[in-house]
Amino acid sequence: MGDTLGLEKGFNTMWNPPAVKSMMGRNDQNSLTAIGEAYKTAADNIGIQNLAPKEIKDTLRQGGTFVFTGDTLLLEHYDSKVGDNCLIEDILDVL
Repeated sequence: MGDTLGLEKGFNTMWNPPAVKSMMGRNDQNSLTAIGEAYKTAADNIGIQNLAPKEIKDTLRQGGTFVFTGDTLLLEHYDSKVGDNCLIEDILDVL
């Protein structure tokens, strides 16, 4: 489906310097440690294979935001990299 929607993909869309800087800017060492511990707990409980898509390439797909009413597209936003999310105000404006 990601190819059909034209969503960005690839390693460079996830771990590029601006994305890493943005992620680090909104997390401190304690929150990063908590995320790592939560992920390890989940992996221990349900298995690492169940935490990721069956195709590893699917973890490198960027997302987007699409709002429809019936068949009419009201909003489309394609994430170009991690953290490039649609503004909530833009979503609310079309509702």
